Amino acid sequence: MTSRPSRRAVQRLGIGLTAVSLAMLVVGTVTAGSGSPATIGASPTGALTVQASGTWSWAEMATNRTLSYTGYAIDWGDVTSGNALGTFHIGDGTAATNVVLQPTSPAQGISGLWGPLSHTYAAPGIYTVCVIIYDLGEVTPFKTTGYHSLKASGTSRNSDNSVDNKQQVPSMCTKVDLTAPSPTATATATAVTVTAASPTPFESFQGITSDPFSPPPTGTVSPPDQKGGLPTMPLFLLIGSFLTSLFVLRTVKVRR
Repeated sequence: MTSRPSRRAVQRLGIGLTAVSLAMLVVGTVTAGSGSPATIGASPTGALTVQASGTWSWAEMATNRTLSYTGYAIDWGDVTSGNALGTFHIGDGTAATNVVLQPTSPAQGISGLWGPLSHTYAAPGIYTVCVIIYDLGEVTPFKTTGYHSLKASGTSRNSDNSVDNKQQVPSMCTKVDLTAPSPTATATATAVTVTAASPTPFESFQGITSDPFSPPPTGTVSPPDQKGGLPTMPLFLLIGSFLTSLFVLRTVKVRR
C-alpha cells in the first residue's frame, strides 16, 4: 500500500521551496556591480581652483538589455572627516556635497566622460584627487537615499559603486600641486596600479584643454562585478523551485 504524504508535510515542503526561491532572489540582488573609472585628469584654473574630468568604462553594459545610468563623485583630498566612503571623503565633507553627480556623457552605455567639475581649496598644497563611479539603476527619477540613489556616502548611501564593490582600492586618483605660484602650478597624474588591462577610452577624449597632460593620463581598472539582477543559474533554480512547488501542491489536491 502506497503511503500518501500528509498535508502538513506538503506544506513544509512548499515553504522550503519558497525559501529557496527567495534565497535565489537575494543572491541576484547582492551580486550587483557598477562601472569603473578609466582615467582622471586635474588641472589648476586659478591660484587655488582645480578642474577635474576623465573617463569611465562599463563593459557589462554591452550585453545588458536595459542600460543603467552612470554617476560619479569626487574626493578632492582636502577633507579628513565627513561624507566618508571607505577611506575617501566626498566633496567638501558637508551634506550639500554628499551627492552622486549626473549626468555623465553619455548618461548610459559602456564608456563615456565624467566632469568637468571645479573645486577651490582653502590653502596651497599638494592634493590627491580621486573619482568614484556609481550605478544609479535603470529608471528615473533617481532616489535620494539608499541603493541606486543619489546619496554618495555614509549610511543609506548608494552602495553600488566602484569602492564598495572593491573594483579599485583605492579608486582612480591623480595628484595636483598648488604650492607653486600661479600660473605655473602643475597637476601630475598618478594612476592606481591594478591587475586587469585598461579598457579603451574614448578616442575623442583629450583631457582638459586648458592645460592638458603630456602624456595624457592613463589608468587600469579591474573588470566590473556582475550587475544587479538575477544571474542565469539562480534564475533557473528560482523557476525550477516554483514549478516544483506547484506540481507537489497540485498532486496532493488530486489525491484528496
